[in-house]
Amino acid sequence: MTSPAQIGPAPAAETRWDEVAPVVALVQGLEPGLSEAVIRNVLKNFCVSRAKRRRLVRTLQEVPELLTCGEPRGPIAVDDFIHRLVAAGAKRVVVPLCPLCRSDCTLDNTLNGQRVCQPCKTKFRANTRPCTSCGSTLNVNCRDRQGRPVCLRCRPGHGEDPVVRLVGQISPLAPGIAVDRLQEAVRASNKQPYALLKVSWEIEDRPGLLTGEGAEGSPHLIRLLERITALGASHVVLPPCPQCSEHHPLHFKSGGQRVCRRCYDRLQRTDQCSSCGEDRVVVARTEAGAAVCGSCNSKNPANFEKCIRCDRTAQVGRRTPEGVHCRACYRLPVDLCSVCCRRRPCIGASTSTPICDSCSQVKRLCHRCGRVQKARARVPEGHLCQSCFAKDPVAFRTCAGCGEVAVLWGHGLCPPCACRNRVRELLVGPDEAIRPGMDPVFTALTGTENSRTVLRWLEPGRKAAEMLALLGTDDAPISHETLDRHTPNKSVQHVREVLVTARVLPARDERLIALLTSVEASLESIADPDDRKLITAFARWDRIGRLRHRLGGRHATYHQIQSVRCEVKAAIRLSAWLRQQGTELGECHQGHIDRWLVAGTSVCLHARPFVRWAVANHHAKGLEIPPPERIHPTEPLDTERRIALAEKLLTDGSIRLDDRVAGLLVLLFAQSLATVAALRTDQVIRDDRGVHLRLGDEPLHLPGPLGVLVNELVAARRSRAVIGRKAPNPWLFPGNHPTRNLTPATLMTRLKRLGVRARATQHAALRDLGAELPATVINRLLGISITSVDRWRDGGEYGAYAADIARR
Repeated sequence: MTSPAQIGPAPAAETRWDEVAPVVALVQGLEPGLSEAVIRNVLKNFCVSRAKRRRLVRTLQEVPELLTCGEPRGPIAVDDFIHRLVAAGAKRVVVPLCPLCRSDCTLDNTLNGQRVCQPCKTKFRANTRPCTSCGSTLNVNCRDRQGRPVCLRCRPGHGEDPVVRLVGQISPLAPGIAVDRLQEAVRASNKQPYALLKVSWEIEDRPGLLTGEGAEGSPHLIRLLERITALGASHVVLPPCPQCSEHHPLHFKSGGQRVCRRCYDRLQRTDQCSSCGEDRVVVARTEAGAAVCGSCNSKNPANFEKCIRCDRTAQVGRRTPEGVHCRACYRLPVDLCSVCCRRRPCIGASTSTPICDSCSQVKRLCHRCGRVQKARARVPEGHLCQSCFAKDPVAFRTCAGCGEVAVLWGHGLCPPCACRNRVRELLVGPDEAIRPGMDPVFTALTGTENSRTVLRWLEPGRKAAEMLALLGTDDAPISHETLDRHTPNKSVQHVREVLVTARVLPARDERLIALLTSVEASLESIADPDDRKLITAFARWDRIGRLRHRLGGRHATYHQIQSVRCEVKAAIRLSAWLRQQGTELGECHQGHIDRWLVAGTSVCLHARPFVRWAVANHHAKGLEIPPPERIHPTEPLDTERRIALAEKLLTDGSIRLDDRVAGLLVLLFAQSLATVAALRTDQVIRDDRGVHLRLGDEPLHLPGPLGVLVNELVAARRSRAVIGRKAPNPWLFPGNHPTRNLTPATLMTRLKRLGVRARATQHAALRDLGAELPATVINRLLGISITSVDRWRDGGEYGAYAADIARR
């Protein structure tokens, strides 16, 4: 048999990075400001597989204008490559835009033969696939039992627990197994209730799927059968592969049946190899699309590189920081496997739990939690899964760096030591010292209490790791402008927050900066120059100018930013519609505006500020858009239910302390979620008279139990931020960033789980307070306007509720 070494050395131009030389030369011709090292680094992190690399090189050699045309005409790999070049500082390459909305999002969806962004595909599907029950086009994301699309409100099985339904179908075939264990196995098979409901329908239509006919079911059913049979159900049968009759995982489908991987390859992936002419499993294809089998692909000289150990040109076995190892030279280090307790070549030999290749894929029953998962280690009592292993004394070893006994992360180091090594690796310069200006960042990242989170965040290949390795170099000075070139990206934004927390960069209003960027991008998309000039004046001097004046140096809220963004977009849509009608804003009349409102949706009403500004500044005459109709307020919560919720939050110690305090402030004092989330610790006053909270002009005395809870929250509150957690935090409800509070949306989600609906609860509290206290007292103590109190006391817009009470 011919070995790869006997085939002969491959040409020098076929090594791993020489084959990308044409792309490097092409990009350097377009971007003289990018060095060759930066371009090769982008290719190294982007083109992981050989097939992807060769496809990119071939495409750009044939159509080099794909880098500058701005149209999604090439494969998606070209789009991803352009995005990475822009993130690295490219100026002349053009990011492909969505042909429908002209946004620069990732275009990984296909619609009518052209690639579009996900929002456009979702909008198209929603408009072309209405709910068959109510006709709505919102949240149409599931199907009924007949396969017809339905919306979230009309989804089948609403109000029914599919887990209970499945356990009722399975329990007769699993005597002796407790119901709670069956429920846990069903939930572990799939976390989506709708998927479990479909499995229940399958079993109801064909009960034989549980007793041997499961190969004709869905993959969700196969996972359920695997979980149930692992519990020892005597009458539930996990079917063998219908092709080879062997018990292998049936994760593939062929001919309407579930089959194993080997049979799927034999039936579906077999083709005539273009090299040897044999009918074999296809593992690769040539540039012309011809099939190549595994044996011939392993002999392809293009896949060979020079080994740093034997100095031969052979097939790559492993890539290490030192270089390439061929398959003949690379060996896994031998260690004592923590699962089978035999000395074998092991993965993770430098950690406290080396595991051999045979044991790494085996799923076993954890003796502590009873779940069937991958075995992480074995103790005399049995095997342990990952979560149970981290709590067992056997997991604790001595760190080779600091000598502390802990659960090691890797290379014999505990998480803090591994974190210091990883951060230093990213921040060091050519002189092996931390780059100038990055010392506070090193201190902030290595001083955190949760080093594991930082290590996962800075794993190789992550955008955050690339950004930290780039900052402080000649190509990327430490500044907000450098980070702005790589946004929008959540990892880059988190890097910015780390730099601000470490006081390497000054703090700024990121929401306002994002608004300015998005508005400028929207203004550039306006085709008509007159419309662009008019809307630019409206956006910059009216909307954004008013917002800056209103903020007065404070940071903008999410709703303020979203309001301005919607108003500018509505102005652009109105101007574009008027151009389609053959007119413009200065020449149109009220009939045009009325037709636009009738033909559009409620979003069109956001153009009202633009029309009023245009009329006031003599850009239009006699135009008016009516204000949006006031939606009927949410019906208040019943008094009995409100009292029951308050008693639960006061007495139930199993609920989180911050959720209890936030819910009580809404239930008892009619505070909005925005007000509760923005409370500061200096608003809590503690003296000999008790605990007071400043919500209005005068401090409000908190009753005994509530005062105790607020006092405990001030002492026990904990920042949710990983970086800068130890820094002083002024917020009563801290957020994910040390300088920010918890958002009202997050607080609303957490209170909903407790049964506290903010709007209904706030209205109920305001109704009862208005009936007992004068409006001026409520205003001084709670900060609620007198107008709001009078509405609930005297009727007004809420008179319907009083009439409903009277009829009762």
